[in-house]
Amino acid sequence: MDVWYGARVLRKNRGFALVGITSLALAIGANTAIFSLLNGLALRALPVPHPEQLVRFGAQSGDETFVALSLPLFEQISKDQKVFSSTFAWLGDRLSTVEINGALSRNNIWAVTGNFYPELDGTPELGRLIGPEDDDLKAASPTPVAVLAYNFWQRHYGRDRTVVGKILKIEGAAFTIIGVSREGFTGISTERPAEITIPFTAEPLLSGDRDMRHLWQADAFWLEAAGRLKPHRRIEEARAQLDSLWPAIRDGLVPSNLAPAQRARFLGLHMKVEPGEKGASVLRKQFTKPLYVLLAISGMVLLVACVNLATLMLSRAAARSQEIAVRIALGASRTRLARQTLTESVMLSVAGTLAAFFLAHWWSRSLANFILSQFFNAPAQLNLAPDMRVLVSTATVAILTGVLFGLAPAWRATREDPNFALQKSASKFSRGTGRLGRNLIVTQVALSLVLLTAAGLFIRTLRKLRAVEPGYQAQGVLDASLYPKPGGYKNLDWVNYYRELTARISRLPGVESAGIVKMSLGWRAWKEDVRSNEATNAGVKVDLSLVMPGFFHTVGIYPERGRIFDWRDDDQAPRAAVVSQSLAKRLFGDREAIGQRLEITSEPSWQKVEIVGIASDASLYDIREHAPPTLYLPTTQFGEYMGWSQMMLRTKANPAAMANEVRQTVDSMGHEYVAKTHMIVETVDRSILRERIFAILSVFFGGLALLLAGIGLYGLMAYNVTRRTQEIGVRIALGAARREVLSMVLRETLGLTSIGIALGLAFALATSQLIANMLYGVPAQDPVTLVAVSVVLTAVATVAGWIPARRAMLVDPMVALRYE
Repeated sequence: MDVWYGARVLRKNRGFALVGITSLALAIGANTAIFSLLNGLALRALPVPHPEQLVRFGAQSGDETFVALSLPLFEQISKDQKVFSSTFAWLGDRLSTVEINGALSRNNIWAVTGNFYPELDGTPELGRLIGPEDDDLKAASPTPVAVLAYNFWQRHYGRDRTVVGKILKIEGAAFTIIGVSREGFTGISTERPAEITIPFTAEPLLSGDRDMRHLWQADAFWLEAAGRLKPHRRIEEARAQLDSLWPAIRDGLVPSNLAPAQRARFLGLHMKVEPGEKGASVLRKQFTKPLYVLLAISGMVLLVACVNLATLMLSRAAARSQEIAVRIALGASRTRLARQTLTESVMLSVAGTLAAFFLAHWWSRSLANFILSQFFNAPAQLNLAPDMRVLVSTATVAILTGVLFGLAPAWRATREDPNFALQKSASKFSRGTGRLGRNLIVTQVALSLVLLTAAGLFIRTLRKLRAVEPGYQAQGVLDASLYPKPGGYKNLDWVNYYRELTARISRLPGVESAGIVKMSLGWRAWKEDVRSNEATNAGVKVDLSLVMPGFFHTVGIYPERGRIFDWRDDDQAPRAAVVSQSLAKRLFGDREAIGQRLEITSEPSWQKVEIVGIASDASLYDIREHAPPTLYLPTTQFGEYMGWSQMMLRTKANPAAMANEVRQTVDSMGHEYVAKTHMIVETVDRSILRERIFAILSVFFGGLALLLAGIGLYGLMAYNVTRRTQEIGVRIALGAARREVLSMVLRETLGLTSIGIALGLAFALATSQLIANMLYGVPAQDPVTLVAVSVVLTAVATVAGWIPARRAMLVDPMVALRYE
């Protein structure tokens, strides 16, 4: 009965219902979208049997960098431990060149142990999966077989069911396809599952080597590992046991040929044990906390929407006061009336939630695709399908929201005096929505100001980051990723090849200069410890860049003193280095740095390199870090690090238009191909992805809260003006100027707004510290932001109040005195 009557009321008030459903759809949809993303990334367990039994383990250095395990360490741990029923390992996220029907592409290859699929409940769509027979360490040569992921099979083979038995070439090595994994199988990864899986013993084939002996290097940390707990065992037991086993295993396997610094680093490793039920994720650590912050912000938007609807429903309840009084007079209980009001609000909330599901589905997938496409260079996916956690949380939000914004009108219904309401038509003046309505408006303004403050801080952070001068010229520079063709690096004269390639690229029309760097600018840095020859301490942590001649000029980094590298700095020349000004200052103070010698502590072959030049400071990899100490080494002196590099070229023309010419030039050399090209400014944008997302979403949430606050203020003031028509008519009839009427309504509007702003400022000052570590160049209690959002809120409130105030000013006193 209550539901039927509530449906009739909402159908009769279609405008109100539309505003309510739209507000709730936007607010609940935003909450559900953010929570779905958080759930898929950080909360959802792997879709495998008993995921709570999975435990990841590996070695960790003193600076908390996870460095995985070597095969000998993994084998020894697996042999000595007693807490796992089984252990398995993998090498994931390796982009390799795959040849399919003559076309080359870069794909995500995983090398796994034979029990990887059985332990994760992997089943084949076609053929069979990799098993223990495929990773026999005693075999004379590796087994070159491959399993395709369902999506890869669908994308590249059109779900051809005759694919089993065909040959697939990876880095020029032939692999026989033995099967296709089932749809939806993601292995141990949360967002970037394997596209192709091979036995881990076949990993040497990707480097053109059939000898498996190097797999047994104790200091080759390339495997990630996990175990499945025995029944009734806990992760605390696994942690305690592995911690006790680790020192003896580590000390017993330390290679005898390590340099002192490498040996110390090896012996300094300790065991890290963590739950594995949620799988391995590259994004989880970086985005979990930001997503919680966004969830809190979207929750505040939902609260603003609830307060807004409570205000509107309170106005409706005031308008229906005579109806309520009649029902009370006819015998209806106050509890019955409150239940009816709550039923209407819950119905409105449920309708808004159903609409929110469609928005949430689109928003969450769009946001996930945006993040994954920016972060990864290969296809990635995140499971965002609604599970019980999402469904229960959304249903709970729907019910609580309906109850929350229905409490105020329900409370008013129980407080209504029927005698006063029945006489209201004969009364001159009306109470309007009263103190409760005004309090709701103040609350709405305060919450909106907090949300706008967060949006302002994130916008200013993004602007500060975009205004940072990185110390190099990103505009007009194209970055082309170079990868070998099958066999392209075999017996290659590296120096002559790259000298010729750089010269050809430099001669292309419109190209000013070209150079090669080992790692792309604006991305993850290569960190090393460096010290001067005379120092005895650990040295300075630096950004290391391996570069070739032409690089400095191309990106606009010039020597302050000394010289930069040229093609004479080959493997026969004395070891050379260029250091940034900040590194020279850190190591040598006011003394002359040129001619001094350095030691890179992790590499025996990188000792006693001589400083030949000092370059200007540049933040090559992280623009948040001002003038980081940077060491440049010539790649031409270290052949083992040549290849798989980035070609940088500066051009006066549109750099993107140069992409095809660069591809053709590289391809004509016969050794490499260009996998992808992008502008350096795009890479820099990717490096501040988190800040961009925060700015975009916080502006959306803040704008939505501002819109709802404006609607709430307008609705309250318009209703009050309507209810006070007789009063306004009397005032005008008695000689009140129309401007005074306008001023009266605006004063009330701005008075409520001012109280809300004052409360909001106090709350914003208290809560902004929670996001202080997510800001850059902006204090958490930034006065510019606080003043700006206060002005914006006041302006919106003025517009929201001016419209009904102007209507009040134009009231005809003769009509108003007859108004009922």
